[in-house]
Amino acid sequence: MDVIASIQMALDITGKLRELSKKVQDADFSMLLSELTMQLADTKLEIANLKIELAKEREEKEGLAQRLANKESTKPTIDDGGYRFDGDDGLYCTACFDSQQKKIRLASAPSAFAGTFGTRRCPVCKNYA
Repeated sequence: MDVIASIQMALDITGKLRELSKKVQDADFSMLLSELTMQLADTKLEIANLKIELAKEREEKEGLAQRLANKESTKPTIDDGGYRFDGDDGLYCTACFDSQQKKIRLASAPSAFAGTFGTRRCPVCKNYA
């Protein structure tokens, strides 16, 4: 049985007890019953909040697992100063991929720098390859 369903059943029972307390007309009993009802309602609300938090944590865990699986499946090879990925003809920045797991395609370096630093340059981090 679900915890919230159990608490709801307890709240229903306190409602029946409240009806009985009208016949008994005992102030202490009525006060304790009211406190019990409030505690159960607070508990029900807290459990609902915990369920929402748990769902968020599970979603985050699944996202991280997916990112890890993607990272494992996209292992690059080094070629001509950059990374190459299976099924892709482009050459990518090693610094951007290693630090942020971002595939940034290298662009041709300006002719004044070609040969001095490398023939390709990352448009994001400005590294040469």
